[in-house]
Amino acid sequence: MSQEKTLSQKEIDALLAILPGDGAPLPNAEPDAFLPNAKAYDFRSPDKFSKEQIRTLQMIHENFARRLTSSLSAYLRSTVNISLVHVEQGSFVDFLQNIPSPSPTTVFRFEPLPGRVMLAFDTDTAAIAIDRLMGGLGRPISDEHEITDIDQKLLEGMVKYIAEAIEEAWRNVLTISVKTIETTLNPEFAQVALPSDAAVFIGFEVRIHDIAGMMSVCIPYSVLKPIVSELSPHTWVAGEVRDSGIYRDTLEAHIRRTAVDVRTLLGEADVNFEEILQLQTGDVLVLDTHVRRALPVMVGETKRFNGQPGTVGYQLAVQIVDVLEVKHSG
Repeated sequence: MSQEKTLSQKEIDALLAILPGDGAPLPNAEPDAFLPNAKAYDFRSPDKFSKEQIRTLQMIHENFARRLTSSLSAYLRSTVNISLVHVEQGSFVDFLQNIPSPSPTTVFRFEPLPGRVMLAFDTDTAAIAIDRLMGGLGRPISDEHEITDIDQKLLEGMVKYIAEAIEEAWRNVLTISVKTIETTLNPEFAQVALPSDAAVFIGFEVRIHDIAGMMSVCIPYSVLKPIVSELSPHTWVAGEVRDSGIYRDTLEAHIRRTAVDVRTLLGEADVNFEEILQLQTGDVLVLDTHVRRALPVMVGETKRFNGQPGTVGYQLAVQIVDVLEVKHSG
């Protein structure tokens, strides 16, 4: 039977002496020798989107801001300027912590994508919009004023324009239908995602006249997960080119169906006002046009063709004999 041997105090001190101090690397070992490909990762704030995907989301919502600026300016009959401020990612609870309560909040569904999306205004922006919709000058309401059910009903019209602008902005990547699910004044009551769920936050500055406010959008990662591979600048640019072609074809089709005024100028005569007052039935005005000379055919106010007058059956007509070159000014 072997006899157990205990270390002496001198041996223990020798072993402790060769150990590295706190934070010091092990002897003959580099800091990343065992995990050369290791990267720092914060599990409390997971990053689900790459820089390229964040850039694509930024382009989408810059487009959204431009479209909404135009539509809200007309709807509120006021000068409105909406600009993208930031696109960040984090957990859903991080988003809620930056949204004051009360704030007019709308929950959307981006069909056919799963999940829900949250949009929130600060109360000052909502109050100014409500004041404009009620015929006011667009001034902030006093702090004592609470947003009523009637106020929320007025805001539904503005939310409709927001939904339309979102659909148009996303069209280059995916055709979506934005549906309003619920509205509330307390963002914490909105059923959108779990507190720890990853999400992307998009912040906008909303300026009506000279008063600035904020609008925020939160899109959980679960909503974008089915199309996350499509969130690339290449997809966006391809969509821009595709839409440009569609819009051009549509515009050309509308132009082809547009009615324009076409008339033939038979001639001109200089007559003073006194002669006009003395004109009687049977009087003849001599025009400055020769009988055998082609007449100018006008499209709107532009001389576009030369034509020869005549008849087709029982109808007066003009035969085009020359197509004139249009000179563009500037």
